[in-house]
Amino acid sequence: MNKSEILLLLFYRLLTEKSVNKAAFCCDAAISERSFYRYLNNIKSFSIEAGTGLEISSDGEGNYFLKNSSPQKA
Repeated sequence: MNKSEILLLLFYRLLTEKSVNKAAFCCDAAISERSFYRYLNNIKSFSIEAGTGLEISSDGEGNYFLKNSSPQKA
Protein backbone atom coordinates (compact mmCIF):
# COMPACT_ATOMS: atom_id res chain seq x y z
CA MET A 1 0.00 0.00 0.00
CA ASN A 2 1.16 3.54 -0.64
CA LYS A 3 1.03 6.36 1.91
CA SER A 4 -2.29 7.76 0.69
CA GLU A 5 -3.96 4.37 0.90
CA ILE A 6 -2.65 3.78 4.42
CA LEU A 7 -3.80 7.22 5.56
CA LEU A 8 -7.27 6.66 4.11
CA LEU A 9 -7.45 3.18 5.62
CA LEU A 10 -6.59 4.52 9.08
CA PHE A 11 -9.16 7.31 8.79
CA TYR A 12 -11.81 4.86 7.57
CA ARG A 13 -11.12 2.47 10.45
CA LEU A 14 -11.29 5.31 12.97
CA LEU A 15 -14.65 6.35 11.50
CA THR A 16 -16.19 2.89 11.29
CA GLU A 17 -14.71 0.87 14.15
CA LYS A 18 -14.98 1.35 17.89
CA SER A 19 -11.19 1.69 18.16
CA VAL A 20 -7.98 1.08 16.22
CA ASN A 21 -5.16 -0.77 17.95
CA LYS A 22 -1.79 0.79 17.10
CA ALA A 23 0.22 -2.45 17.08
CA ALA A 24 -2.34 -4.36 15.00
CA PHE A 25 -2.70 -1.54 12.48
CA CYS A 26 1.07 -1.14 12.13
CA CYS A 27 1.37 -4.88 11.49
CA ASP A 28 -1.55 -4.93 9.00
CA ALA A 29 -0.23 -1.92 7.07
CA ALA A 30 3.46 -2.85 7.45
CA ILE A 31 4.38 0.55 8.92
CA SER A 32 6.36 1.74 11.93
CA GLU A 33 4.83 3.27 15.03
CA ARG A 34 6.41 6.58 14.02
CA SER A 35 4.51 6.46 10.71
CA PHE A 36 1.32 5.61 12.60
CA TYR A 37 1.67 8.76 14.71
CA ARG A 38 2.45 10.81 11.61
CA TYR A 39 -0.78 9.57 9.99
CA LEU A 40 -2.75 10.37 13.16
CA ASN A 41 -1.35 13.91 13.05
CA ASN A 42 -2.38 14.24 9.39
CA ILE A 43 -5.92 13.17 10.28
CA LYS A 44 -5.97 15.57 13.25
CA SER A 45 -4.84 18.45 11.02
CA PHE A 46 -7.48 17.61 8.42
CA SER A 47 -10.18 17.44 11.08
CA ILE A 48 -9.24 20.88 12.42
CA GLU A 49 -9.03 22.50 8.97
CA ALA A 50 -12.30 20.93 7.80
CA GLY A 51 -14.08 21.76 11.06
CA THR A 52 -15.36 18.20 11.51
CA GLY A 53 -15.52 18.45 15.28
CA LEU A 54 -13.80 15.07 15.54
CA GLU A 55 -10.90 14.51 17.91
CA ILE A 56 -8.53 11.53 18.15
CA SER A 57 -8.27 10.07 21.64
CA SER A 58 -6.34 7.20 23.19
CA ASP A 59 -7.11 4.88 26.07
CA GLY A 60 -3.41 4.80 27.02
CA GLU A 61 -3.12 1.14 26.02
CA GLY A 62 -2.46 1.60 22.31
CA ASN A 63 -6.08 1.95 21.21
CA TYR A 64 -7.20 5.07 19.36
CA PHE A 65 -10.70 6.29 18.57
CA LEU A 66 -12.57 9.32 17.30
CA LYS A 67 -14.80 11.35 19.53
CA ASN A 68 -16.95 14.35 18.76
CA SER A 69 -15.40 17.41 20.37
CA SER A 70 -18.04 19.90 19.26
CA PRO A 71 -20.73 20.81 21.79
CA GLN A 72 -24.11 19.13 21.44
CA LYS A 73 -26.92 21.33 20.15
CA ALA A 74 -29.99 21.50 22.36
